[in-house]
Amino acid sequence: MGRISPQYYRYKKLTGVLKSLSLAGAFFIGQHAVAAELIDRLVAEVNGAAITLSEARSKVDKGPLIEISPFPAKEQDPPLQVAIQDLINKKLIMQKAEELEIEVTDAALNEEINKFMKGRNLTKESLNTALAEQGMGYDQYREDFRTSMIMNQFQGREIVPQIKITDRDIQLYYLRNSGSAAENMRLVLRQLQISLPPDGVAAVKEGKRNLVDKAYQELEGGMPFEQVVKIYSDNDEARKTGGLMSSLYVKDLAPLFQSAVKDLDEGKYSKPIETPVGYFIFYVEKKEFSGSEEYVKQKPQLENALRQEEMGRLLSRWIEAQRKKADIKIFMAP
Repeated sequence: MGRISPQYYRYKKLTGVLKSLSLAGAFFIGQHAVAAELIDRLVAEVNGAAITLSEARSKVDKGPLIEISPFPAKEQDPPLQVAIQDLINKKLIMQKAEELEIEVTDAALNEEINKFMKGRNLTKESLNTALAEQGMGYDQYREDFRTSMIMNQFQGREIVPQIKITDRDIQLYYLRNSGSAAENMRLVLRQLQISLPPDGVAAVKEGKRNLVDKAYQELEGGMPFEQVVKIYSDNDEARKTGGLMSSLYVKDLAPLFQSAVKDLDEGKYSKPIETPVGYFIFYVEKKEFSGSEEYVKQKPQLENALRQEEMGRLLSRWIEAQRKKADIKIFMAP
């Protein structure tokens, strides 16, 4: 009791019947419109399991439109198209759960529903009232709850083990979303500077530009930054140190330089930056997060949000891979 396999056997048996009904509906639609309304249609098939028009329309009319992913449709595509693709992706997950022998017994289902009601101070009567207002019966609610539990177990088996979140990931996520990189990110940079004389003529400026372009090409070709500085820098001290600068915060740099380096990872370099006094290329030797009280307070929530994003990304990748292997047929273009 509680396994999902009988549902799929039932769908497979219905597939041939639904195809016939779909043709019948098309034949009679002109003369028997009322009768046609009573005939469901097969709109898609996933490894032999049926998806009907009524399922897709229910998602459009009652929601949720997207439970898993609309891939390969986009969220802004016609709702019926989004619903069908989401149902296909949901079917792929449920079939994989069946393959993994994931099941939710009636006892486990009852226990979780009771926990849900207790946590929200609901009685069976108040829950049924709320469901009725949404046009749903308790039996359908139980099956939807069961499906949700199965999908959660699937994610725990197939997706969650792949998620790897480090402190650095959380720090960078915080910086991206808080806009506080300038105050909280400490850098050790190397700098290549090719100066322009104050009264430099156009030919001199062009020559300097060609020089910095050549230096950038050397970097792109794999030459170490320190070596490029020793060859191309016009600063004697910089040539000795490989352009190494004292550690500083992003906010300590001029705005033009902040924009160039704030998103660079360690071991990466900027494109040439032109200023009135010369050309600059920066290399990130070290990048450290200095932390803040706000970050410490938000860290658990940040980690959870980042974990959910990563789960969504990995689930999308799993769906894309499964769709390439699955036998998917769509019989109705929404």
